[in-house]
Amino acid sequence: MTFNMTRRGFLSAASLLSATALSGLPAFGQDYPSKKIDYIVPYNAGGMSDNISRLLGEKFTALTGQQMINDYRPGAGGAIGANYFMTTPADGYTLLQSTNSFYGVIPQVTKVQYKPIEDLVPLVLVGDAPMVIAVNPSVAASNLSELIAYAKANPGALAYGTSGKGTVGHLSGLWLANKGGVDLLHIPYNGAPAALQATLANEAQIFIGPEAAEHIKAGALKGIAVLGDTRWQQLPDLPTTVEGGITGWAPRSWHTVSIQAKAPDEVKAKLNSLLNSILEQPDVRERIVTFGLIPGIETLEQVRKRAQDDYEQFGILIRDAGLALPK
Repeated sequence: MTFNMTRRGFLSAASLLSATALSGLPAFGQDYPSKKIDYIVPYNAGGMSDNISRLLGEKFTALTGQQMINDYRPGAGGAIGANYFMTTPADGYTLLQSTNSFYGVIPQVTKVQYKPIEDLVPLVLVGDAPMVIAVNPSVAASNLSELIAYAKANPGALAYGTSGKGTVGHLSGLWLANKGGVDLLHIPYNGAPAALQATLANEAQIFIGPEAAEHIKAGALKGIAVLGDTRWQQLPDLPTTVEGGITGWAPRSWHTVSIQAKAPDEVKAKLNSLLNSILEQPDVRERIVTFGLIPGIETLEQVRKRAQDDYEQFGILIRDAGLALPK
């Protein structure tokens, strides 16, 4: 559907936005968007990124009158979609559904056609994804210390499934193995849903990610710990890894929408405002919670700082594990 940005239409849309964020934008930013948005989803349909893209697309169309059309390009932990995205015009009419892995992990372990921070910009914080350690019920462990003890007593017996090399799940498993002083086998699958199903079937014994929450509640998997120092409301009785004795930095996961750094600054500001106005809607926040995320609202500056911090912290882990690309 074509959207004509008349004065009346603009004021109607602007009533839903932050007046401060929109004030002072050049005319180009005020007219944006004037046509459909191509939305690159670098993962398979059916996962969290797909759920987020569909929700944002639906609300974006309702708010602006312009469609966001999903273009699925899965593979290589998201690198295929990211590389394709960098070949598209930097005009703000192609966006990338992404996670912090596109900033902190993928560019440091996989050859990609972009430099994090310099070439790619996160626009918003859609939500934090608590990294939950879950195990198949066959594993004789109910807490972090027991899991580490079991892994030490049964070397090579535990595998963790992830959505692929160069993902936060992969690095989280390495982090756990390093901190616990144990050997864990990494099994990459074609997406997080497949890795989760493999853990339920005991093909892999460990899964680390927010997607495990409902299976923990149902008793199909055993919850071990939440990475970091903050408990998660969805699993309030599940202790953190800090409570389990592992202190310091822990891997984290969060979802965003990215744009090429070369896109006009006024378009970045407009998108931050538009998307944050969507993320502030109560029904959207409720849906985001059902996806297994903690909803968040951040400015462009705040979310860029997140990306920079993750690049630095994941970089340490990646180099220590010998996974960094040769310089």
